[in-house]
Amino acid sequence: MTSDQKRARLALLMGMVAAWPLTGLAAAGLVQFAAGDVQLRRGDNLSRLAKGAELDGGDVVLTGNEGRAQIRFTDGGLVALYPDSQFTVTRYADGAGTGEDHFVVHLLRGGMRALTGLIGKRNPASYKVVTPTAVVGIRGSAFMLAIDANGQVLVSGEQDEIEVCTQAGCVGVTAGEAVLVLSDQELPVYTHTRALLPVPGLPTPLLMGEQLDVQGRRAFVYMVPAPPPAPIPVAPPPVMQPPPPPVPVAPPPPSDDYQPPPPTTTPPPPTRPTAPPPATTAPPPTTTAPPPPTVRPPFVFIPVLPIFLLPPPPPPPIR
Repeated sequence: MTSDQKRARLALLMGMVAAWPLTGLAAAGLVQFAAGDVQLRRGDNLSRLAKGAELDGGDVVLTGNEGRAQIRFTDGGLVALYPDSQFTVTRYADGAGTGEDHFVVHLLRGGMRALTGLIGKRNPASYKVVTPTAVVGIRGSAFMLAIDANGQVLVSGEQDEIEVCTQAGCVGVTAGEAVLVLSDQELPVYTHTRALLPVPGLPTPLLMGEQLDVQGRRAFVYMVPAPPPAPIPVAPPPVMQPPPPPVPVAPPPPSDDYQPPPPTTTPPPPTRPTAPPPATTAPPPTTTAPPPPTVRPPFVFIPVLPIFLLPPPPPPPIR
């Protein structure tokens, strides 16, 4: 074999290696967390999915009523699956600068929360999440996606901006906004928007703006305002009543035997305390009988002899 043939063969091998899909060289993602009933369907085989398992293109992850799982892809992106979900890695390729970036997954039921990695930053158009009624594209952000029992899809933005498309057209969803996809033939309806100015609530749908559908025609997006929250009754503060005025009370009249002391300019000199008099017992009261009436003696006149007046006899002693 000549040197030219060897160089041609080496170039052919290098071209074959460069054209070989990267998903065949490494797994698409790694299971970082699995709890509850979580299963992996690969082809016709169904097995339990545990932490540390690898996922490739075409693998299907099924979570039960209480199952949860978290997958980290090779580009750094994260996908968290909620209970009762069916998630399929349809097409995945981490080109790492070669331009062969693909991130296409399907969510047939349940819910998921995604944080995009390098693929979404290098080539946002290659990042797609497909549901039965809508396709979610990103521009390098995080979002939440859920499918209810009626098949309606609720999408809410968490960072930057995402794009939700149906056959009727596409709408943009920024952080703090949410849309509801009723069917694949209708535009998504805003259920929550981030307004810059306060907007009065209206009972009817409000024309939000204009979008372009896939055919380039103008399409309208309607926003259904949420009902205002009911005001919470607040009890009025108690009214403080002023205290009643005091009732005037007339001073008692002065008694007759009370004489106000004369005003003095100088205080009286201190008096030396005297000993109290000894206690004496009072004599018992005595009862006295009234004196008997006095009897005047008879008057005797003797003409010859001098007349002497005798004093009345003393009263009899009282016994």
